[in-house]
Amino acid sequence: MSRPTRYDGRKTHQTGFTLIELLIVVGILAMLSGLAAENYLAASTRAKVSRVKADLRMYTTAIEAYTVDRGQVPRMRNFRFYRDPYFDVLEGEHVHGILSQVLTTPVTYVNSVLTLDPFMTANKAASLSERLYTYQDIGAYAASDKSSKFWPAAAAYYGPWRMASVGPDQTFSHGFANSAQLPYDPTNGLISFGNIWAGQRLLPETLPPIPELLGSH
Repeated sequence: MSRPTRYDGRKTHQTGFTLIELLIVVGILAMLSGLAAENYLAASTRAKVSRVKADLRMYTTAIEAYTVDRGQVPRMRNFRFYRDPYFDVLEGEHVHGILSQVLTTPVTYVNSVLTLDPFMTANKAASLSERLYTYQDIGAYAASDKSSKFWPAAAAYYGPWRMASVGPDQTFSHGFANSAQLPYDPTNGLISFGNIWAGQRLLPETLPPIPELLGSH
């Protein structure tokens, strides 16, 4: 026989959480998780930008040393220009606008010219040319298109060569006129339009206005 429940005048207390309390806790955890993910993305982006600038400074030093020694800028790999299977084909792929091995052999100005752009390392579907830093011999482009007004302006701005990372937006060109010339500026947003450029006359941390390169040419 079961004993009757004794009432002693004291109130009973719930030991569990109500549904509303659980929803509040879940909401707070989700908000904290979102903030942590956002902070991680921001820190990762800043680290990649710093890495790109360090890489471009290193290549600038190597390119300038080669230019002083040889009296000309390093040759770029560009199958559209030269169609050389030794220089302009990598891993069976025609490549365009990247550094060639003249900086590594026979004299080692830099250990490797095949450095992946930190913003493109996860993009396995992109071509090799897009995943590596862009390098352009501006004189070669100007010689190939003598009617162009852009390349003389680029030579006056950058010098005889230029290099670039696609930057945090991971896109070299956005489809409007001369969009590739936009310099990445984090004050426009951590992930914003623009490439990180370097040249003989332009350090990778420099962000001057370039209206002469953004206009119609």
